[in-house]
Amino acid sequence: MNFERALRVFVVTLALALPAVASENIRGWYELGANVIEDAEIESFLGEPLSGNKMEFDPGFRAAIGIGTEITRYLAVEAEGAFHYNSLKSVGGATSALGDLYQFPIMGNVVLQWPNPSKFVPVIGAGVGAVFSVFDAQDITLGASRFSSNEETWSFAYQGYAGVVYQFRDNLGLGVTYHYLNNDGPKWKNGSGGTVKVERLASHSLALTLHYRF
Repeated sequence: MNFERALRVFVVTLALALPAVASENIRGWYELGANVIEDAEIESFLGEPLSGNKMEFDPGFRAAIGIGTEITRYLAVEAEGAFHYNSLKSVGGATSALGDLYQFPIMGNVVLQWPNPSKFVPVIGAGVGAVFSVFDAQDITLGASRFSSNEETWSFAYQGYAGVVYQFRDNLGLGVTYHYLNNDGPKWKNGSGGTVKVERLASHSLALTLHYRF
């Protein structure tokens, strides 16, 4: 998957994540930071026998946008669209492991916040949704099987996040946010009908976040 295609899918993801919010309490944020994926246990690889083989990914990056509405001063709901990129570092037992992973989470979140006399506002949230995952496997050879294909899949996901926002204006704030995202059991098929599946993709992200209100 080339960068232009990834960008097009990201734009579509953001469009899906920006519903019409019929409220005067509209809020949102933009986010950019680093993303790390835990080693992912491989559940199937084109029919090859496995024994705890895992995929390891290099650190990558995260970009995201969210928009929603405040129900009260302390409670908000929001939609989120994001883009994660990580390159494949290694595959246990493989003689070759070249590839890139693109994840596009689309999440619905519930957010708790604590306005207080200081300008520092703690925020904690949780959400559920789905991840569109694109695995650009350029050359992964494990045993007698070779996975070299660009494949896509949808899978269920959930997340939790927390951070703190410095509200330097009434309608603007700058913060730091940590995200944990669990992409549950993504599975990719190759052209001959074989499958590559991992138990889960657990991502940890730390990002700078720009908050705004209308």
